[in-house]
Amino acid sequence: METKNAILELRKHAGLSQDAFAERLLVTRQAVSKWESGDTVPSTDTLRRIAELFHVSVDYLLGRPAALCQSCGMSLVMDSDKGTRKDGSRSEEYCAFCFQHGAFTQDLTMEELIEHNLQDLSEWNQAVGLQLTEQEARAQLMEFLPTLKRWKA
Repeated sequence: METKNAILELRKHAGLSQDAFAERLLVTRQAVSKWESGDTVPSTDTLRRIAELFHVSVDYLLGRPAALCQSCGMSLVMDSDKGTRKDGSRSEEYCAFCFQHGAFTQDLTMEELIEHNLQDLSEWNQAVGLQLTEQEARAQLMEFLPTLKRWKA
């Protein structure tokens, strides 16, 4: 996703007008308009303020793909998606569902994780616009999960 699209999407999701967004960032509405049209890109300091305001990474704002949880594969877009290390800082490797306070939240096997994920298959299919059968989803998870840090042999 391009920076202009990331900013526009986050602003609209928060229900902010360009004026309200600009006011929070101490910039002009015209600056916001130029970012969203792709005419300019915010300065590094402004990107940091936007990231803090929306609890996302600067990498996300710059269009870099979101990191994936190295346990379950969930996208780590928002800071709240990220688990925590022992010192309370955010983990860049694991999601909040899988990793808290420097440890995995559940002691399970990869096969158990697959079965757990399949319980929510209909909701997931609906959210991403797919119609995977349980067998198709299981096969994809069995292929994908071993590529993640937690499950690598």
